[in-house]
Amino acid sequence: MIRWSVCVILLSMVTACFRTPVTEVRMHVKGLMENDSAVSVIIRDSVYTAYLDETRSAVLNLDGEQKADYAIFRYHGVSVPIYIEPGKDLEVFLKIENWEIEVEFAGAGASKNEYLNNMTLREFYPDYKTDEAGIMQSLRDWEMRLSSILDSMHFEASFVDKEKKRIHYLVYGYLPRYPAYQKYQLQRQGYEASEKFYTCLPQLILEEEELMDMPEYQTALQNLVQAFGLKGLQEQDEWMYLKKQMEYIERQVKNQTIKDFLMDRITTRYVERKGTDHLEEIIRFYHDNVTALEKRQKFDDLCQKWVTLVKGQPSPVFACQNIEGKEVCLTDLAGKYIYIDIWATWCRPCRAEQPYLEQLIRKYEGKNIVFVSISTDRDRKVWEKLVKTEELEGVQLYGGKGNSFIEAFVVRNIPRFILLDREGKIIEADMTRPSDPRTIEVLDSLVSL
Repeated sequence: MIRWSVCVILLSMVTACFRTPVTEVRMHVKGLMENDSAVSVIIRDSVYTAYLDETRSAVLNLDGEQKADYAIFRYHGVSVPIYIEPGKDLEVFLKIENWEIEVEFAGAGASKNEYLNNMTLREFYPDYKTDEAGIMQSLRDWEMRLSSILDSMHFEASFVDKEKKRIHYLVYGYLPRYPAYQKYQLQRQGYEASEKFYTCLPQLILEEEELMDMPEYQTALQNLVQAFGLKGLQEQDEWMYLKKQMEYIERQVKNQTIKDFLMDRITTRYVERKGTDHLEEIIRFYHDNVTALEKRQKFDDLCQKWVTLVKGQPSPVFACQNIEGKEVCLTDLAGKYIYIDIWATWCRPCRAEQPYLEQLIRKYEGKNIVFVSISTDRDRKVWEKLVKTEELEGVQLYGGKGNSFIEAFVVRNIPRFILLDREGKIIEADMTRPSDPRTIEVLDSLVSL
């Protein structure tokens, strides 16, 4: 009996030695979208996702061997900065009421997270209404103030050093936005920042490859490039704005990792929204500057998708169920123009467009056009309830997550609108919204409507 007990103990010890260590993150959510159950923790390039149970709680077990690092806790568009330390379990309590956020922490990893979410840090925003000297002095004062709060916490030196870098780029990441604020928010026509201002920017936002996984640093870099894209641009021209940014990256950014990141980020976002607009020149800039093979492959795949979505190409097909559960296909609507709205019940911009969409439906009633709304909601019952309660007009279809039609049209943000002709060919893969006056102009111009 004794010999058997010793064997069991030894076996348990061996098993424990080979068990992968984990760091447990428990999340509790109250308020906002009770039907949205997905919660995520984003660390560097890794996304951990779980779903809230009936108590509105979820648990994620993260790799316990991962280095201590900043992360983002995300729920329904709400992002909370957190800090994950190996072996230190963490509990996050998120309460959302009228879009006001309250967050509390418990567990061994709570102290740094309470610091990261103190109101001074979370509510920091510069005064853009001052002059150039004023904004520079204000940001210097803010950096000193936030650093003094950090020093008062008496954290270990390794965290303090890293956090002071984060504070620097959190603060000075706002500086490149100053010219845009003057031009557009304050409507100072013809405003241009001084050469001294533009000289200061790359001196304050340096090329530090070791910080590339820090969100605040990434944001500061992107804002820097955008500032030089805006420099000298008198009119709002998206293509020229992008081109000036690409030229700045090509000429001024020396570190290849940073150059890869910036060129990939700005061009990918543009192509996702604008499709084939100036695509040939964008591809040239991209291939001349980006060396990372994985990024190049993803970008080339994205461009290839858009090549199939140019005007006159056959549309990808859809087959989605309506509110009665009957399948409706693209071919069922042949012979009519089709205006498609891709949306979700939780999407506030989508909901804001619905009154305008219903105005279009009534305006073109009896015409040779059909208005189709395809929901991306994860929960079909939530979609059904809203469609029935609000008696939404048009052809209401449920697409759900991962719908092949939505993927084929490279939908990254909603609402998204698409216009097809009577043969099911693409007129506009990224059509104007119902609230845009140009939409009626386009629809009125359709032949044999």
